[in-house]
Amino acid sequence: MKNNMNKETLFLVVITLLYNLFLLLYFKIFLLLILSILMCVIYIFYCYLSIKKVENEVYAFTESINKSFNELINKEYANIFSLNTMDETLIAKINQKMIRLAEILEHESVKGMKEKKELQVLISDISHQVKTPLTNLKMLQCTLLEKELPKEKRIELLLSVGRQLNKLDFLLNSMIKTSRLETGLIQLNKLEENLFETIAEALSGITILAEKKNMNILVKCSEEFLLKHDRKWTAEALFNVLENAVKYSPKGTVIEIQVSRWEISTKIDIIDQGKGIPEEHHGKIFQRFYREEYNNDEEGIGIGLYLTREIIQKQGGYIKVSSTVSKGSTFSIFLPNN
Repeated sequence: MKNNMNKETLFLVVITLLYNLFLLLYFKIFLLLILSILMCVIYIFYCYLSIKKVENEVYAFTESINKSFNELINKEYANIFSLNTMDETLIAKINQKMIRLAEILEHESVKGMKEKKELQVLISDISHQVKTPLTNLKMLQCTLLEKELPKEKRIELLLSVGRQLNKLDFLLNSMIKTSRLETGLIQLNKLEENLFETIAEALSGITILAEKKNMNILVKCSEEFLLKHDRKWTAEALFNVLENAVKYSPKGTVIEIQVSRWEISTKIDIIDQGKGIPEEHHGKIFQRFYREEYNNDEEGIGIGLYLTREIIQKQGGYIKVSSTVSKGSTFSIFLPNN
């Protein structure tokens, strides 16, 4: 009997322990479940706050970009963003890039408008230059066709036709040379060449005209003078200056060509005893189609000196003029030694 009671007591104790253990485990599971739910709620709330923060930042960013675009449109560069080099935020970097982009676009726009204007001026100038010889040719043609003329007069008119055709030919050739130089279709090839021979090549084109006017041309240059330059185009540039010197100088005068080597460049002076150029025209004579009003008695289209400047500048040099009215002019060409 006593053994049976002990067994029952032991059984109840075991049952009680198991029950308590079950309750403890249940409580822990319940607690873990509550904690898990709480963690999920906290995580969801954190995600919500993070998303809201990103949303606010994106909104602020887009508002800043929108404001920047508005100010770019109005060209209020100073108000877009303080260009503080220490500010490395994304918005600051983008704003700086936008400002730079706007400046580039504005520069290209101005450049395009300038080129368009230059093209319009060029077309106008060409039309004006071509119009005169064409008008003269039409008049000469009408005269030759409509009138019975003596042989001598007819020959004289035909010679005039030839001169006008030569003028047109010279104009077109000069324009082709100029446009090819300006657009980079022609690349000047600088080689170490004999400068004296280049000058001689330029002089060969004006010898006959100089002899007709009984003019002397003195060259002060060593026959062994070597200089890196494009011989063909440099001769063209020198010829244009020399031709003007002969055309605008009185008969029986002297033209001097003086060459001197400086430390970083070689100077070529072309000195004449012509009419001279007023000081107010010094900056204009190198413009395309520019002709001095006081030289309208001489034939020309005003492109020679412009072409000369282009050729010299393409070789890294420059040209300038000093002149006194009624005494003559000195055109100085500087070409780099290296």
